[in-house]
Amino acid sequence: MKKILLSLSLVASLFGSDKVLTQKEVTNVLHHTPIFNKIKKGIKTKGVEHKDFYIITLYNNRGEQNVFVTKDLKYTLLGLVLDNKTKMPIEPDYPSKKFSGNKADVENGVVFSFGNGKKDLYVVTDPECPFCQKFEKISQKHHLNDKYRFHIIFLPLSFHKNSKAMIYYILSGKDDQEKAQRFKETLTGSNKWKSFTPTKEQKQKIDAKLAQSKKAVQELGAKGTPSFYDSDLNEIKDRRSILK
Repeated sequence: MKKILLSLSLVASLFGSDKVLTQKEVTNVLHHTPIFNKIKKGIKTKGVEHKDFYIITLYNNRGEQNVFVTKDLKYTLLGLVLDNKTKMPIEPDYPSKKFSGNKADVENGVVFSFGNGKKDLYVVTDPECPFCQKFEKISQKHHLNDKYRFHIIFLPLSFHKNSKAMIYYILSGKDDQEKAQRFKETLTGSNKWKSFTPTKEQKQKIDAKLAQSKKAVQELGAKGTPSFYDSDLNEIKDRRSILK
């Protein structure tokens, strides 16, 4: 179970509106799965009813993992389940919690900002994350730069081996404008980062900034990429609302 919890970081679905299950309902669903007796002490559970599945989230202070159980309770699926229409992973749509962390720590963790919009949008992202790359294409298609002022917070995921090199390239830009340009190019397939070697001083400066980003991620409670937050730092669960 530890392997299941640590193997994948959650990635956010762009769509969803789910019925939250009671704890009794969650336990009943899990009783029908082969993993019920393997759930170790200290692991908590919560769940939602989502179209064709019950989605049960197993979590502790080290990570989270979703378990998908078909509505007829006959099959259990572990790992990612993709929606063939949206091509995005299906994720539970839990109600958002009001931000209660340290706003100054979040602001300090912003690595750069861009956009001409009047609304603030804080984005926890990883340039190697395929779903972050997909969101960039959606953002360009819907001209979100004209709607939002984006504030970027980096969360380089451990299983993305090129993420750190990409980030060094992006954050070595001379100002926010150049950093944003490198960010967008990288997300849309540019390989310029491969020929970039940061100096020792650049690495030290960027690593210090990433430490601040890590603190911001902790304050926000972000579990994966991309994650989105409004001007009050409340998580945006209904991703469709970003496009409106």
